[in-house]
Amino acid sequence: MSLLTTLLNPLEWFRAYRFHQQNAKFDKSSYDLELYLYSKILTNDMLHYGYFEDINVKPECISLQLLEDAQIRYAQNIIEQIKDDKNLILDIGCGMGGLAKMMLDEGLSVEVLTPNKNQIEHISVKYPQLKRYHCKFEHIVTDNKYGTIINSESLQYITLDDAFAHVGKLLMPGGRWIIVDYFRTNETGINKSGHLLSAFYQKCQTNNWRIVFEQDITKNVVPTIAFVNMYADRFLQPLKHFAFEKLRFKKAWLFYLVRGMREKIDAKIQKERASIDPVMFLNEKKYVLFVLERK
Repeated sequence: MSLLTTLLNPLEWFRAYRFHQQNAKFDKSSYDLELYLYSKILTNDMLHYGYFEDINVKPECISLQLLEDAQIRYAQNIIEQIKDDKNLILDIGCGMGGLAKMMLDEGLSVEVLTPNKNQIEHISVKYPQLKRYHCKFEHIVTDNKYGTIINSESLQYITLDDAFAHVGKLLMPGGRWIIVDYFRTNETGINKSGHLLSAFYQKCQTNNWRIVFEQDITKNVVPTIAFVNMYADRFLQPLKHFAFEKLRFKKAWLFYLVRGMREKIDAKIQKERASIDPVMFLNEKKYVLFVLERK
């Protein structure tokens, strides 16, 4: 009855409205719930898809160790493209600092940038030696010039115009811009995240950038997507069904009252499932490692 009393209390409705207003403006770049969840599951301070040498590995055979090993291989692929080991490197959208830590271990000088408050707090405690910028890339204030700039799964959060303009100002002559991210191959796909690949190529041309290296690694990242999709299908969906049915049997009146909320949850799950469907990903996206230099 305490819940029913709360629902009938006008003061509680007012407080609920105030709380809703305070939390309505959710900035994913400053507090990404999905990335926060992944950071608690994985222990190597990396949040990217990883790179699987065995593209045919079955999702049921992927352990957390295999996933973390794939993430290390992914980071190594990036580091191998760094040719200037004397000048500063800027890691844009650095996540929890795992890639930057590997670069430090290689004797490279690196600075990191992230707008995410959880990530910047984690880095400041675990990697205090890293110079860090807590802001969006568009808002960075620095007099430094960089020999290498890295966007590892972070270009998708920056408009292409902003990315090309700001990288152009910060990169030293002869420097390299390393981009590893997924791109949409058409405008009609269900999942709209990521830049259009055709638009990216066009921006390279109009801004006088030369692609000196390009590797399609879509099939190497798909095992991670298949792994997450398997867990959603075999664990999360049944768990959601269990919770709803438990509520129906224990508090049928509440189950009835929250039917609208349950429908929204189902719709949200369907939308999120589109981003972890490996078949859909292969049909709509390309995951590419690019290395760019100014012409």
